[in-house]
Amino acid sequence: MSNPNSQNPASQLSNEARAVIINVDDLGLSGAVNDAVIHLAELGRIGASSYMVGGKITDSDINQLKKFNVDVGLHLDLTGIFPSALRGSLKSIIIACYLRRFNPMQVTKVIKQQLDAFEDRFGRAPVFIDGHQHIHQLPVIRQCLINELSARYSVEISKGMLSARVTTPLVNDLKSWIIYGLGGYAWRKSCEHNRIPTNDRFGGVYGFDADSQQLATLWEQWLQSAPPSADLPSGLLTLDTALPISSASLLPTLIMCHPAVPDNGSNDWQDEIKAARELEYEWLISTEFEDVLRKYQIRLLRWSDMIAVK
Repeated sequence: MSNPNSQNPASQLSNEARAVIINVDDLGLSGAVNDAVIHLAELGRIGASSYMVGGKITDSDINQLKKFNVDVGLHLDLTGIFPSALRGSLKSIIIACYLRRFNPMQVTKVIKQQLDAFEDRFGRAPVFIDGHQHIHQLPVIRQCLINELSARYSVEISKGMLSARVTTPLVNDLKSWIIYGLGGYAWRKSCEHNRIPTNDRFGGVYGFDADSQQLATLWEQWLQSAPPSADLPSGLLTLDTALPISSASLLPTLIMCHPAVPDNGSNDWQDEIKAARELEYEWLISTEFEDVLRKYQIRLLRWSDMIAVK
């Protein structure tokens, strides 16, 4: 990705630039997802991805993620590919949480298993925490999770080195408000109480049924809706551009996405949104996407940029 401000970017500050983290969910789900994350990072389009520890990732993939400075977090999973006695459909997990049917000790055990597996694979703590289908914010789960994070990562939290996803809606659509209504406010308050940094607004929510034009329209809506941050550099900048950013102005919007490299019809892997993943990938690598980033003066950030300003 080219840098239009490469001549003297620090002198071009704007009150209209928008701080945005583009986060790829489901790292580890398949080689096609892993390849998409690496290619998009190489292009400078994304700087973060959420890893599902029930999946697979090669040493080569991990080295590439390090090379491109991708922030990797834990994608806490009870509804996908991580094997556990608690695994179930999203509906069954929601019901169990709200009826308090889950034993907190069992939930904590699964959380510990996934954090242990993440640390074993990456050799460090996750940079941030979120959840597959947003289960991290549900009752019982969120309290077990915040307790374990506070106990395990007290040093990282004290240094601002562990962040968490919140789902405060970026746009006023029904699905975003349903997600937020299922524990989003309580999770955000828990993070604030425990001094865990979070994103500001949350976008990227749709029904995974959009065609290419509809997807482009959604992304334009999300990026246009991202609140401007004072004193950010104007214009599109690569993730590696070194610029001073004050902590007062850094309130990044998080936009999640789920790309996968198209596999040209092979059946090496399948999931229910595979077609949407491949369409997202084609959009995110397109010049049209770069034009939209440029149009709305998007300043692409990583989660760890919130650490750097502390």
